[in-house]
Amino acid sequence: MIEIGVDGALEVTQTKHTSFYRRGTAVFENGQYPHGVYCIHHGHVKIVRQGADGRDHIVRFAKPGDIVGYSSLLTNEKYASSCVALDDSVICSIPSSVLFHQIRENSRLALHVLQQLSSEVQTAQRQVVELAHKSIRERLAEALLILRETFGTIDDGMTLASPLTREEIASVVGTAPESVIRTLSEFKADKLIAINGRSIQLTNPKGLARIANIQD
Repeated sequence: MIEIGVDGALEVTQTKHTSFYRRGTAVFENGQYPHGVYCIHHGHVKIVRQGADGRDHIVRFAKPGDIVGYSSLLTNEKYASSCVALDDSVICSIPSSVLFHQIRENSRLALHVLQQLSSEVQTAQRQVVELAHKSIRERLAEALLILRETFGTIDDGMTLASPLTREEIASVVGTAPESVIRTLSEFKADKLIAINGRSIQLTNPKGLARIANIQD
């Protein structure tokens, strides 16, 4: 977390509002005007944007310590995407007036916000390229590794702790659920993963990284 100083921390503490969101509950929705930013204290959320095909596409995840909702706030535009709790989550909202005051007073915070925006732009650009040029097999392999990084694993160190359904994984990959299920079966046959009900165990992460053309 960025250091905002004693006075800044006091202002944030006095003005923030903490809420509990059950899985599937919207934190904010596409088309709404932003009134502040949201800090993930516990749980995970997905940022969802509707594509030209009318289907929802997961563009990124946020985990404890992450902040969401600031890009629309800074541009003074309606949300172009929705934020939905992936599991039971505790999220703090900070009013826009407080955020802008802290940005004016704290150059390190301003730089941090710019870095986050730059990272989002780079991620969006990478996703456009990958959807155009990577196969479903490559995209799914990368998605499984992203899920491991975002949600971690259970005690065995291999089984994903992700709460995502097959439909949500398909939304990440940018394909139909049937294609995800079929490709997961191929990965299982290739001994890259093991499947037990909804659970997915990454038995060969390095093999998945090779398929995704990334370094694990």
